[in-house]
Amino acid sequence: MQNDQVNTDLSLFCTRESCPCCQSADNKITKDGFYTTKTDPMPRQMFYCHNGRHRFSETGYSKLFGKHGSFKEYEQAAKLAAYGLSAEQIADVLGRDIRTVETWLKAIGQKGQQFHIFVCLAIKIKILFLQMDEMWSYIKNKKRQLWVFIALEAETKFQICFELGSRTICTANRLVKTMKKSGDWDNGHILKVTTDKFAAYKNALKKYMKDIPYVYLQIVKRRVKCRLITVKKVFVKGSDKDFPGKSQNTSFIERLNLTLRQHVSYLRRKTLGYCKSKANFSIVMWINLFNYNYIQLHKSLRMRIDDEINNIVEKFVKKYKHNTPAMRIGLTNYPLNWRYLLTCPIPRE
Repeated sequence: MQNDQVNTDLSLFCTRESCPCCQSADNKITKDGFYTTKTDPMPRQMFYCHNGRHRFSETGYSKLFGKHGSFKEYEQAAKLAAYGLSAEQIADVLGRDIRTVETWLKAIGQKGQQFHIFVCLAIKIKILFLQMDEMWSYIKNKKRQLWVFIALEAETKFQICFELGSRTICTANRLVKTMKKSGDWDNGHILKVTTDKFAAYKNALKKYMKDIPYVYLQIVKRRVKCRLITVKKVFVKGSDKDFPGKSQNTSFIERLNLTLRQHVSYLRRKTLGYCKSKANFSIVMWINLFNYNYIQLHKSLRMRIDDEINNIVEKFVKKYKHNTPAMRIGLTNYPLNWRYLLTCPIPRE
């Protein structure tokens, strides 16, 4: 756990692509009043670009300007998508055209991806206990398999990254490479890694983590007719002493897999809600990643408040501080919300 948490306040920049000062760090941007729309009575912030001499809306930071919706509808669409509803079902609930909802979800998913990658690369995270695993899915039919590879920081429950692809060394390489870019490796700690017996993880770690000290444990499970028979621990690098306490497992990543299967309809078994596009799959995964890491409070991450008042037995005294994975790993100081995501200035690549 990191105690030196960092605020995610970011600098403003111009979002208009036709402006010569678009995304320029030297350009002066100031607030310039508010405005309302027919679909959203909630005031929206306007900004003034001094070098470009024009105004632009805060919705320009997430490509939602002129997309006919309110922030309440954007938030509802994101929440419903995070609970596993399809775009067609969300459109029916909100009374909107399905093409409008798909546009919203695409913009929200892309902004979630930009935010997560930018913050992780800008601040760097301390990865002390890494768990990796993959989940099976498919596109259109079961012959076209699509696997979801996930990397999790087990101590803080922070989902570092994911990759969509075939169950090969190529996808595992992309996962480990992305994970390495996000990490702070100058902390002097030895990285603990646990995975299943899939050999691609071992090869990927050898290729990209050779300059970083780590210990590696494989949990080999043997099943007969879908029933677990034996569990074997194989220390690929390191020994039993390098994995103290309850770290000799893949339980945390398996629990995350269950959460994702409950929240992403494309990952559920025996369902008609299968995915028809890899791009749509990626959008839903990014929406769930932002919701999981930055919005949802996790009971297992709560911290007891050491206060003299709490020593007195009272009924309505707050005894715990609840945290999100991003708060525990040191990326944010408080839980974020969907409006923060849609209006925060993240530079585009």
